[in-house]
Amino acid sequence: MNRKHFLRILSAALLPALLSACAAQRPELYAMRNGGSHQPFYFTDRYGELAFREFYDWAGQFVGDRAVVERDGKWGYIDRSGEMVVPFRYDWAGSFGQYGFDEEVAMVKTGTDRDRIPLYTPCPTALIDRDGERITPVYGFMTPIVGGVSFVNDGRKFHGVGRDLLASDGKWGCVDRRGRLVVACEYELAYPLFDRFAFVRKDGKWGVLDRRGRLIVPCRYDAGYYRAGIYVLDTLFDTQDTPPTDGANPTVRGEFEEGRIYMIADGCAEAFDMKGRKIGK
Repeated sequence: MNRKHFLRILSAALLPALLSACAAQRPELYAMRNGGSHQPFYFTDRYGELAFREFYDWAGQFVGDRAVVERDGKWGYIDRSGEMVVPFRYDWAGSFGQYGFDEEVAMVKTGTDRDRIPLYTPCPTALIDRDGERITPVYGFMTPIVGGVSFVNDGRKFHGVGRDLLASDGKWGCVDRRGRLVVACEYELAYPLFDRFAFVRKDGKWGVLDRRGRLIVPCRYDAGYYRAGIYVLDTLFDTQDTPPTDGANPTVRGEFEEGRIYMIADGCAEAFDMKGRKIGK
């Protein structure tokens, strides 16, 4: 083996270890604030020394080489030297990897309502990469990751219906942790239940998506019902102005067992497990 060939092999073998060692030696930086809520945020090293002379109205901790910061009502991202890598151009922004998303993406918003929690404010919302490039379309609403997906709506005008939001000009779909569309925006309503499943409505009929966004019960039912402990999800009660209160509806009669998904059509109920398999007759 000649010397050049040996050095080439040795470099290829050592390069990952050298890069890893450099990353391990990268100084840790911490967002800090002294005193009350009106004091500015700044970044220090592990010994409490000021890392760079920049101050912010709000700052998140570094996730890799990016930290979200806010100044004068606008949000952006800095690198570990304090340089702005994504300018102050958003009305709200999350940290990379926050809300269950992959650490290479972050949620950003424009047009947020200052009187509401930004995360749950319907307004133009997207995911960006570490260079500030948008990697999803601009949605009107985006949830944190529930199970393996985030529920998104491509509309702009929202009003409340039951526990959820109805977009008069948009539909619900799902993106994965990296922002890839895995369920097309085709549902009028979506009721995610933790990391288990979601009731969805299409053309006025209800069905069920699993935790990965797959349709496991087709949209052909008048309503859906689920109960676990004190938590009850009843699409019929939630979406009607005057829910039924007599024994004509199975949900009123109290026939449903805990932990099963029930779908109702023409006053009759069918039971399903979490995989969409029918239980009983």
